[in-house]
Amino acid sequence: MNIMRTITVPFAAFALASVAWAQAPAPKPATKPAPKPAASAAADAKQGAGDAASKQRQVFILKQSGMVGVGLRAVEMEKVEKAADKFGPGQIIVLHINSGGGLVTEADEIDKVLNRVREKHRLVGWIEEAISAAAVTAMHCREVYFMNLGSLGSATMFSGDKSIEGAQLEAWLRRISEIAEAGGRNGHLAKCMVYSPLVVSYTRDPKTGKVTFFEDGSGEKMLSDEKDNLTLTADQAFDCGFSQGTANTQEELFEKMQLKPGTFVVNDEGRKIGDTWEKTLANAEKQRRVIMQDWNLAGDGVKGLAKRIELCKKMQDVWKRAEPVAMGYEGGGPLFPPDVEAVASDLFEKFGSGDASKSKLAIEAIDRVIKEYQRKLAEAKKGGDN
Repeated sequence: MNIMRTITVPFAAFALASVAWAQAPAPKPATKPAPKPAASAAADAKQGAGDAASKQRQVFILKQSGMVGVGLRAVEMEKVEKAADKFGPGQIIVLHINSGGGLVTEADEIDKVLNRVREKHRLVGWIEEAISAAAVTAMHCREVYFMNLGSLGSATMFSGDKSIEGAQLEAWLRRISEIAEAGGRNGHLAKCMVYSPLVVSYTRDPKTGKVTFFEDGSGEKMLSDEKDNLTLTADQAFDCGFSQGTANTQEELFEKMQLKPGTFVVNDEGRKIGDTWEKTLANAEKQRRVIMQDWNLAGDGVKGLAKRIELCKKMQDVWKRAEPVAMGYEGGGPLFPPDVEAVASDLFEKFGSGDASKSKLAIEAIDRVIKEYQRKLAEAKKGGDN
């Protein structure tokens, strides 16, 4: 089962604190109607579908792949928001999502950005894969389109290595229901993505297309049973009204969105923002691997110490350019020289508390290691060590 998770990363003698949504009692499930058709939903949200407008709309397509908090981040979404704002309200922002989930803390930041974006612009989710925290990201979009093999759901929250329960679970059920309903979707359906004992079925009126959801098996079609958390396929999402259509290509997507030729232009800034971060991540991951390999080969003596000082500075560069890679969210733990705990123990508590910039503290801690190595290097040169 794919999960939405908080991640605890070992850091010498301590681990990063787990993050959970604020505790609050869960409301009773409420049946909500299916989302309105794309054009109607966009108009109601004042997102400027406006195909008949004399001024062409700018379409920004931001592709975000990989782990939420690493490849899929609020930072890039905010950059696209600022690019769209330059053209005034009513532009179109498409989030092309391909992610198996990630950090709850990043999902919180995404929530802040997308709640703001959708009040100014037409916000669209285009789903290749959206599991866990990525599913929650997609639900902020009042319009959602799947690729043929797209999937969305399974949003269990973990604290450490265990799924949350009790008051934390109730709070998360309430929160994901609120997010779904704010995006024009059924809140109970979203809860079924979190907690498998909950079930949801629906009946679709063959004449009007209206969908009615049921919090038991009394509907004509079952979406989820009591065995697994709900994960929607493209066909299921469209039939129950969760999505507005299915599109594999950009051209198909624009057609489903009812964008008429001549009324919009694709702005390349969205693609550039996504590509820039993707390349930054790839380069930082490569640099991290090289640093660790070279560290093990550095040896001792004057040359070894000089090499380690050089590698420490490269570590700092990774922290500056790509904090998620330096943190080791996808494996390996935080990027530090082995000696860091001995010379920067007072920074460990701050680093793990989440109250300060991880990069800033890491760079400061590595600075202390560099100074210690420089001291040892000076002594080694005096002693004639090689």
